Amino acid sequence: MKNQSGFFYKADPNDFNSPPSLHVRNVILVCFGVIILSVLSYASILIIQTWPVDEYSISKAGTFGDSFGVLNSLFTGLGFAGLLVTIFLQREDIKLTRMELSETRAEIKLQSRTFQQQQFEESFYRLVTLYKENLSQLSIKSETNSSTRIYGIDALSVLQQKFDEACSVQRIMMFPSNASSNDQDDYTYWLYKTSSMIFFRQTRYTETLNSILSLILNECFLPEKREHYLKILSSQFTIYEIKYLFYQAFLNPNYQVLRAVISTSPSFQERFSSSSIPLGHCRSFEFLWKINLTQKEFNSDRLFSTERFKSARKRTAQSRKRKPDQ
Repeated sequence: MKNQSGFFYKADPNDFNSPPSLHVRNVILVCFGVIILSVLSYASILIIQTWPVDEYSISKAGTFGDSFGVLNSLFTGLGFAGLLVTIFLQREDIKLTRMELSETRAEIKLQSRTFQQQQFEESFYRLVTLYKENLSQLSIKSETNSSTRIYGIDALSVLQQKFDEACSVQRIMMFPSNASSNDQDDYTYWLYKTSSMIFFRQTRYTETLNSILSLILNECFLPEKREHYLKILSSQFTIYEIKYLFYQAFLNPNYQVLRAVISTSPSFQERFSSSSIPLGHCRSFEFLWKINLTQKEFNSDRLFSTERFKSARKRTAQSRKRKPDQ
């Protein structure tokens, strides 16, 4: 809303939010004009009423001067009016001071939030760097040569391969659907024993990730920004990291933060649900920890899932067979 300017008020055209201020010069001029006009008007009335003057003497002049005593009340009133003007000016100063204090508080709040964001992001990216370093230092012994160690992603890949082989030997991939039997307990126990023998705990690596998750959940400067940083973190995972972390969350009771994020964060759900973890293992995870995991249909061969492209694939294969005969 635009401020209105007048004879007694003036407004800043560049700042619509500031209150109008008193135009002091115009107020003073009006006050003096009223005083002079009042004196002249009263003197004129007296002279007109007593004209013609028959005698000029000190006593008569004193009487004439005393007749202006009624103006003392007027001047007293004007003095009171001046006091009111002073109070009004002080009130305006207080309003301006309050506005400045409000703007200062808002600026301080913004600076504080910016400082908190900078501190959080510095800690977040420092921990992410430490996480990558610990991942690169993660190692296992080579089965072909005991004196050789395998590091980083390659180590997780070897562990995953061993786990897949152990699962294929057991041929137990589907979680029992009969909730009233002991089969679900037996399946969960088998999966727990198998994964614990292969996916042994890498403390520095997993605890660093746990620290990052705790930082995001507990110290993020804005709650609505938590998912943003969880998405950044989850985008750094390879498929082998996702599977390793899944089974670590399945095995270790202390990783409740990781389990909570896997089950609630859309970014983590997207990565873990499309990581080709067997559905039976996910159901066993849910059964053991009483949480729900999001499962996503993931098919790397979607192009050939339709009838049209299936026919095209057959025709291409047939044409390749005929080419050697031609």
